[in-house]
Amino acid sequence: MSVILITGTPGTGKTTVSKALSQRLSIPLVAVNDLVEKKHLYHGHDPERGYKEVDIEDLCQELVTILKNSPENGLIIEGHLAHFLEDSNMIDCVVVLRARPDILRKRLLKRNWPESKVVENVEAEALDICTFEAVENHGNKVNEVDTTDLEVEDVVDLIIKIVDGEEHIPPGNVNFLEYMYKS
Repeated sequence: MSVILITGTPGTGKTTVSKALSQRLSIPLVAVNDLVEKKHLYHGHDPERGYKEVDIEDLCQELVTILKNSPENGLIIEGHLAHFLEDSNMIDCVVVLRARPDILRKRLLKRNWPESKVVENVEAEALDICTFEAVENHGNKVNEVDTTDLEVEDVVDLIIKIVDGEEHIPPGNVNFLEYMYKS
């Protein structure tokens, strides 16, 4: 059984890539945002930033329960909070999807997000926040994939190579700091 976490800043392609990967591998997909909504795993809303205030502990408990009851053929867990699931013994591979901050900014503006939310996420991407947190929780299981110039199928092919052990793309090869003040 392969348990794959796909995480990254909003707008990097997690949902699109995860759906295509789930279809290709014929394994179920758990979308963290849907789970948070369905199970009401949040304390409230931050009106200024437009976020749900997710209860990370409850989310992780729910994800562990799902993992313990998951089918033998595997599972994909997708979402920008997926990397907080700390039980690395149950996780085979973590993929942090990245996108150049200038491109990410355009994607997030298309979602009609408030400027403050766009800026916060673009800065988080430039500073490698999701990668840092993923490495903190999962160490050498973390792979970092820059999706900026790749098609969805190319990203899916790359993740399959990672899962099959043919490829490992360690964190630290993607550096977007130069975009910090350009976006």
